[in-house]
Amino acid sequence: MSNKWIIVILILLNTLAAQTSAFERNPGFINISADTIGVPIYIDGSLIGHTPLGKPIPVLPGIHHITHHPPSIQDPFLQYGQTKDVKQIYIMGGDTVTVHLETFLLAQQLSQIKKEYHFKNYIGIGMSFLFLWQLWIIAN
Repeated sequence: MSNKWIIVILILLNTLAAQTSAFERNPGFINISADTIGVPIYIDGSLIGHTPLGKPIPVLPGIHHITHHPPSIQDPFLQYGQTKDVKQIYIMGGDTVTVHLETFLLAQQLSQIKKEYHFKNYIGIGMSFLFLWQLWIIAN
């Protein structure tokens, strides 16, 4: 009979020990601000909230990616363009890091990147037509 009670007590102790919080270790904090109100903030791909955020966000120590657009966005200029909208930071336990996102400047950068992309495409198409025209002249 006593073996049953010992096993039950060990199972209960194991269950209590397994139910620890992820933040029992010393968490780090990220304080996020932006130059625009109502900007969605994503940390490691998860929506945290919209600016202005009132309190610092508790995170586990380690590397975190902070952005203001969802990672599933389909705009190729955001995925492959040379924008600086994704901040990669390292958080240590008990540390508070302040991050400022400049969303207004990003919109201007995106429009500039799109203009350059279209300009390069028009030049490439024009050069292709010139090349084909020269080949046609040589062939006749």
